[in-house]
Amino acid sequence: MIMPDPSTSILRQVTGVRSGESDVELSIAARPAGTVGRMPGYLTGESLAEQGIETTLPNLPELELPPADPHPYAVRISWVAPDTVRITVAPPGAGVLADDGTWLGVVTDPGAANVPVTVADTGRAVVVESAALRVSIDRERFALRLDDVATGAEILRTAERLRQAAGLPVAPPVLANRDGITLNLELGPGEDILGFGEQFGRLVKNGQRLVLRCEDALGTGTGLAYKPVPVWHSSAGYTGFVNTGAVVTADVGHSMPSVFGLTVADDALDLYVVGGGGPRERLRSYTALTGRATVPPLWAFGYWMGRCRYHSREEMLDVASRARELGVPLDVLHCDPDWLVVDRLNCDFIWNEERFGNRRQFVEDLAALHTRLSVWELPYLDPASPRFAEAESKGYLVRRADGELAEIDKTPAPDGRPRMLVDFTNPDAVAWWQEMHEEFLADGVAVFKTDFGEGLPDGTTPHGGLPGHHAHNLYPLYYNGAVWDAVARTTGRSALVWGRSGWAGSQRYPGQWGGDAESTVAGMQATLRGGLSYAMSAPGFWSHDIGGFYGPELTPELYVRWTQFGAMSPLMRAHGLRPREPWRFGDRALEICRRWIRLRYELLPYLWQVAHESARNGWPVLRPLAFEYPDDPVAAGIDGQFMLGSELLVVPVFDDGDPAVRRRFYVPAGRWTDVLTDETVEGPAFLTREVPLERIPVLARDGAILPRVPVDGHVRRTDDLIGRPWTLHVYGDGDVADRELTGFDGHSTRVTVSGGTVTAEGSQPVSGRARRSGMSS
Repeated sequence: MIMPDPSTSILRQVTGVRSGESDVELSIAARPAGTVGRMPGYLTGESLAEQGIETTLPNLPELELPPADPHPYAVRISWVAPDTVRITVAPPGAGVLADDGTWLGVVTDPGAANVPVTVADTGRAVVVESAALRVSIDRERFALRLDDVATGAEILRTAERLRQAAGLPVAPPVLANRDGITLNLELGPGEDILGFGEQFGRLVKNGQRLVLRCEDALGTGTGLAYKPVPVWHSSAGYTGFVNTGAVVTADVGHSMPSVFGLTVADDALDLYVVGGGGPRERLRSYTALTGRATVPPLWAFGYWMGRCRYHSREEMLDVASRARELGVPLDVLHCDPDWLVVDRLNCDFIWNEERFGNRRQFVEDLAALHTRLSVWELPYLDPASPRFAEAESKGYLVRRADGELAEIDKTPAPDGRPRMLVDFTNPDAVAWWQEMHEEFLADGVAVFKTDFGEGLPDGTTPHGGLPGHHAHNLYPLYYNGAVWDAVARTTGRSALVWGRSGWAGSQRYPGQWGGDAESTVAGMQATLRGGLSYAMSAPGFWSHDIGGFYGPELTPELYVRWTQFGAMSPLMRAHGLRPREPWRFGDRALEICRRWIRLRYELLPYLWQVAHESARNGWPVLRPLAFEYPDDPVAAGIDGQFMLGSELLVVPVFDDGDPAVRRRFYVPAGRWTDVLTDETVEGPAFLTREVPLERIPVLARDGAILPRVPVDGHVRRTDDLIGRPWTLHVYGDGDVADRELTGFDGHSTRVTVSGGTVTAEGSQPVSGRARRSGMSS
């Protein structure tokens, strides 16, 4: 029995072709479609032969065909670079077909205006080819395939070949229905899919079904995500990006093992595909479209501490003083919502003088202890705030379609009162919000933690005319961008926020942290997986709460293990509901953590190089092995360790006990040297080592050159490192010629290492001899 759905149709035939200089627009006949009882697969009104139905199947039921009348769709194939094609599917006349890609604010650079392409229409297929990619569209069944021109390899194809026994297609290339528009791709043998933002499950997404909707995830183990991103990488050789704010569902071989289905809750699909090269080259092209991070200030790479909550000025000054007494370097001390008068899910920038005194004086008192101040915020207003009436009367708050004020969604309020949201599509509201930041920056506040942002409900009508179904996921991008812009404009320096929520393009507003992890081994493991996944979709500067944010009482040993992981992360902050200062976990934990914090400061010259490399190229600082070793068949599945830049392999230990742990880990091809023990190993290989609480494996690859700076008890923060000479640690027995290093002052120094002697030309002092490690005897 046929089960028609009047909203369901399948794109079937190409009926017209219009060619431009760098684009082709196809007219498509979409056919109404239905299913046959409980059988998988779709049936259209064309003849059974045209549909490829197996009429000789013995138990084939009587098939009643749906209506055959087609309705029009349009598909535009355009090029923003030779290696980047944009495929837009929409009803004829839709605005997205004529847009350059920037209308949502995710894409910031539409790319080249005229990319040379050739168009051939063979009668059976339309073939559009640039210097790097070839797109072939079958005229009769609207099948689409992408090939790499240089290698001839097929890198992407729709799933029209996949059928059930009666011949009904189970995954039509493009299906439109009441859920939105679905693109079905065929997963090739051995093809791995990575990405989709900060997802806390396994790094390889095959077998998973992900709903990309920004949520207050309330942890890392709930199946929700603070920072989903509709960007993924395929080991077949391409990177995909859906330019949307609508909810995207990615079914990666979950419902059907050989089908990768993408459903966008919209009537249009705006897909960018970057092909050719490895993840390095493809992320460079993707971030050329959506923006790259700038390098944060040097102090941002130091050690941060926070707590939810420090309740007074005296409490925070005591923490800063204690860090100095105990010789723990500390650059930033963070204050959560207690700095506000109305401080429960509200931010109106009214400073609580009763708790913290005069703001400028407080900043100066912290500065006397060589510490900067970070303050918390969120984009919600409580009706109890004195500034609520102003925001409402001036139209600064988001409204629903019925004209009423929109209330935050899914985040519980402590007192039952609704909270409203600042409308960041309203330029006047943005200016009002930014102006309140400027007063804090003028008093010396260093950075804002841009918390929350996931609470915009569905069905809103933002001031700027943004369609409501795009608004929810784009809200975090606009929110963090507004604050980042205020910091950049007011201070004139490279800006920084500390954001929890995000979407595609969020990498251009560094940095982000991994949300509210549970203080357990599982929480630590999920945190790293989230960071690795995010690195492949929003590459830049990511971090996490050392010790986790909530949950069972944190053991000193897990705190140590998390601190070791944090010391090797792009940014480093200890934070949680309970105290996270290292001296709170006993003398042994303090000693080990202090050693790792100081090691981080020693390695800051190296991390500084990675930061600049990442910002230039649109690469992550914390990297999955699959990023650095895309041709290694093992690397994609490794999500319990990571690369810090290209030179260091870091192996966190996921354990909360005191005894030494047997840790199994993978080293890629080549020779590697543990920077703490000088042990040399050869890869590719899985290794098992007995790892005491005092250390974790941190290995440098052969050929690495790590600039380091001496750190002793006199180093209180990163400012104390400026002007100190660097020592080059060279791994392997080859010479390094003409390595260019970026000094802490931003100027370049060219160094040459030959026979152990260092020659340096530039402003950064570099020691005259290189320490060689891991050399063969």
